[in-house]
Amino acid sequence: MKYILNLFILLFTTFLIAQDENVSVSLNVTKNKVELGEPLDVTLSIDYPVSYNVKKIVLPLVTDSAKLGDDIEIWETQTPFDTLLENNKGEFIKHYEQHFTIATFKKGIVDLNPLYAIFDNDTVISNALIITTNTAELEENAKLKNIKPLIEDPFTIWERIWLVILKYCIIILLIILIPIIGLVIYFIQKNKPEKVIKKEIIPLNIRALDKLDKIEQAKLWQNNKTKIYYSEVTNVIRLYLSERYQISTFEKTSSEILNQLKMKPISRDQFIQLEKLMRLADLVKFAKTTPTPLENESIISIAKNFINETFESNKTTNNEE
Repeated sequence: MKYILNLFILLFTTFLIAQDENVSVSLNVTKNKVELGEPLDVTLSIDYPVSYNVKKIVLPLVTDSAKLGDDIEIWETQTPFDTLLENNKGEFIKHYEQHFTIATFKKGIVDLNPLYAIFDNDTVISNALIITTNTAELEENAKLKNIKPLIEDPFTIWERIWLVILKYCIIILLIILIPIIGLVIYFIQKNKPEKVIKKEIIPLNIRALDKLDKIEQAKLWQNNKTKIYYSEVTNVIRLYLSERYQISTFEKTSSEILNQLKMKPISRDQFIQLEKLMRLADLVKFAKTTPTPLENESIISIAKNFINETFESNKTTNNEE
């Protein structure tokens, strides 16, 4: 009765496939006769025109929990894939394919159920597969045979260790060499002499004159910034005096600064020029006078001359000593 039912399914499948010659659903195996428990590779193939509405297509998917028959075990399933092909009529068709592995431990004939696909509400059934299983043939009048003796491991423990070393020699070498290389790099860097970066020392007079040049280029008094102009010039002079003569000029009045300079090696003419510069600057900063353009131009010249003369006199004094 069971074989009659299988025959009916095959005939019914053929009828359904014939409904649409453009659709093909098939199951294929590499062989139909296997040993008990022998893995068997099965391929599900489906070909259909690309004109079908994808939303109206349901394709079968074989999973580990699928039911393919009472005596069929699914051992492995692969992810299905599809490709675009061109048939002999020049038409484009979609080819869907999935591979899976089955096995059976039943002796005799085993049925692999067909799979179903739906295209536009029409059900198309694949062919059913019939698998025949074989068992090992026994010799007639065979006598009982003794169990084969156990085979001892031919390798000693040192030979096994050596085999492991050969197998993982690269990893072992890296484990040994990486710490050694790290230590070598560490000691090289540790004993490496530090580079002494020599900073170029710019002389005091050059630094001060450079600042005065920048003030002059800014054209402050020409742009009605006279107070700022005089403040900038006197700030340069104050810094110069502080470093040149080692006196305190921070938050000191002009009179206090001049009193400190009386004890320093500075000529009378230089002192008079500096006093003139600082007095005029104070008058301008406190809005007691409005300097003339000539005074504005001369103030920067007085500052530069003072720096040049006092710095040169310092060099002369050092040479004489």
